[in-house]
Amino acid sequence: MPIELFQFQQDAASQIADRYVDYIDEPIVMGRRTNARDVPFYQSLSSITGSGKTAILAQAVSEIVALSDIPPVILWLSKGKVVVQQTFANLQDGGKYDHLLPDITVRLLSEYNPEDVAHAKEGLLYFATVGTFNQRDREKSNLKIFSADIDGIETTRWEALKTRETTDGQRRPLVVVYDESQNLSDQQTTLLLEQQPTAFLLASATLRFPANFDTEVIQPLRSQGKYTNEDLITSVRSATVVSSGLVKGLISLDGLNTPMEEAVSEMLTALRDAESAAVAEELSFLPKAIYVCNTNILADDASQTDDPKQPFDQRQAPPILIWRYLTEQCGVPADEIAVYADLKTHKDFSLPVDFVLFNGGDSDYDDFVAGDFRHIIFNRTLQEGWDDPSVYFAYVDKTMESSVQITQVVGRVLRQPGATHYQADRLNTAHFYVRVDRNDTFAQVVEDVRKGLGGDAPEVRILTSPPGTETPESLEPKEFRSVPRTFINNAPTVTAVERVLAKVHDYSQDAVNTRGVGRRRTVTQAIGTTESADSEWVNFEQSNRVNARWVFRREVSRRYRPALTVMNTDGQKFDAKVGVGSSAYTSLADNAAEAVDEYLRHAVVKQHKPKPYEVGSTLVRRGAMETFRNALHEGYDGLNDLESRFARALDETGLRWVRNRSQTGYKIPLVSLGQTVWFFPDFLVWSGDTVYCVDTKGGHLVEGDGRRKLLSIQPHKDVPTIVLVKFVVEGTWKTDGTPNSKDGFSICELGSGQALRSLPHDDLLELVKSLLPAPGEEE
Repeated sequence: MPIELFQFQQDAASQIADRYVDYIDEPIVMGRRTNARDVPFYQSLSSITGSGKTAILAQAVSEIVALSDIPPVILWLSKGKVVVQQTFANLQDGGKYDHLLPDITVRLLSEYNPEDVAHAKEGLLYFATVGTFNQRDREKSNLKIFSADIDGIETTRWEALKTRETTDGQRRPLVVVYDESQNLSDQQTTLLLEQQPTAFLLASATLRFPANFDTEVIQPLRSQGKYTNEDLITSVRSATVVSSGLVKGLISLDGLNTPMEEAVSEMLTALRDAESAAVAEELSFLPKAIYVCNTNILADDASQTDDPKQPFDQRQAPPILIWRYLTEQCGVPADEIAVYADLKTHKDFSLPVDFVLFNGGDSDYDDFVAGDFRHIIFNRTLQEGWDDPSVYFAYVDKTMESSVQITQVVGRVLRQPGATHYQADRLNTAHFYVRVDRNDTFAQVVEDVRKGLGGDAPEVRILTSPPGTETPESLEPKEFRSVPRTFINNAPTVTAVERVLAKVHDYSQDAVNTRGVGRRRTVTQAIGTTESADSEWVNFEQSNRVNARWVFRREVSRRYRPALTVMNTDGQKFDAKVGVGSSAYTSLADNAAEAVDEYLRHAVVKQHKPKPYEVGSTLVRRGAMETFRNALHEGYDGLNDLESRFARALDETGLRWVRNRSQTGYKIPLVSLGQTVWFFPDFLVWSGDTVYCVDTKGGHLVEGDGRRKLLSIQPHKDVPTIVLVKFVVEGTWKTDGTPNSKDGFSICELGSGQALRSLPHDDLLELVKSLLPAPGEEE
């Protein structure tokens, strides 16, 4: 089933494409005279692990192709063979992303043929691993990219890729896409620059580049083009990714200075609790666990290797000891365990028949995936490309100067199954049990985890428990409580949007307003000399045209992607071709903006009849927990000052309430522009048939029409419970929503005529009594 982009993914892709188009109109030139060259366009995609970087890059490439005068060749690279195979499968016909590349032919680089490049009218995308071409001595290379194909190519594919000429002698642009670009090396940079690429699109959770790339690409852009980090990096806010449900919102890091058996036992106890929560929520999967350790050394002496020429029950390799503990002491069935490591074996000392070993790397990867194992024991290098969102738990052995890289493990546990946050906190949490022999090792692990998140990602809550300290505890709710879910009701938008669509002009017979204008640099060469004269830019009529439908839907997607559901662009007038940069293109973009504005003006937030949100367990650290009498849980940690004061005042009312976790708790859709599409109120309070959603984050939340819609959620005729949203802010406010005084507090709500009003109060207890009816006085 095709995957739909999230708004943040669409925004990031369109920003990359727009920046590309702006740059290639007037690129930075490096060097002088005969050795002058255009500095390639460069854009890094910086986004947290699990944010869907492949989808963003695919959409960006699609838009670049559509907006290019000459359809480019795209060289899509990655380090791992499995990663390339998976991405290739996802983007070619029938893959889950193929709809993102509607006018692009997808092939393997080994299938590169100059005749295709010369005659194809569409963009051409070729996949390869960096190992395909990353070899210094190419004349002696036996790699396919450098070998002549006598049936179709007279020169090497690498040289043919440099030419990439169309039938009329024009050179196609080359866009290099490098997923997981932290693997980019100086040697790869040199080889890629030989191709004179037009653009580099690099994606990684951690941005770092080799010196050669920095010198040849980044520094000229900074020094000559005055580009800043903000110009060169398309960043995705981690809060947006977390709230989308793509990644888990919490990370629990337990440091354990104990034997392996005790550490694994503690993790299995938590795993069983998570299994019970998954069953209770009727999920289609059970949580899995991975175990990461060294492979062929002795478990208690890293200076010695384990001898495979001895009986199985005498071997001391960590994967074997973990396997034996799981099967012999913990009751885990052997058919649920896989050892995916280069474990040494000997033909005279065979492994048990139920010991499942995958030691072939890429070669037996498909068999490994087909097994759907629930306990996987890895060596220190995890298989690239293996990403199973149902992995919730990781045991990591960092004792004896272990070389296990924690940053590799983070991404394997962070992804969220089904892109959905669940009611129990433990099902929104990545759990790490890290065995260490020194406390400073654990401190480094915590720092490495933050780096593995892609730098600063405060929206992912990290609960750390150094060795010897308390571990986070899961608190169950004291009683069952639920809240009706809400959704955006599109029905009221249809008529208003159709009026805008009716106004869209039919450009199918317009030869004037559909002309796109671009700029091209010309260089005059004096005859008899090797020096080039001054270059100048001239206007020209662009030949690339896109249909009106593509323009309109792209502009709608960039502003508010959910509005596409009511945008009917099947009409014949949307088949018209318009030039990029033409007045027709601009007019269509204006129409799209107006259609989105009408959608947002008429859309409403309404209660859902189906299954309500049920409050589940919450993870807390008792040492930092505030206890409350009337809260749904025993207590909460991590409350800021205003939240803590409000919670204490709330507890005095005698009403049942709960602290709602940001990013993973109860959420309400936002009907407003921007990447943030969900609102997470700080507190939920039950009073009779009413649930109050109270937020205390600050006055900025009361500004804008999108926030006002939160204050007027429409009820459902079949749902007796009413959902009311209230904002509690520090200070007092004027009727127009501007600050009046920093003293006191205010309730912000809708008054008569849907006008926003602010009700001032001197203290929080007085405010809460005004905000909520006392027990027995419910509305």
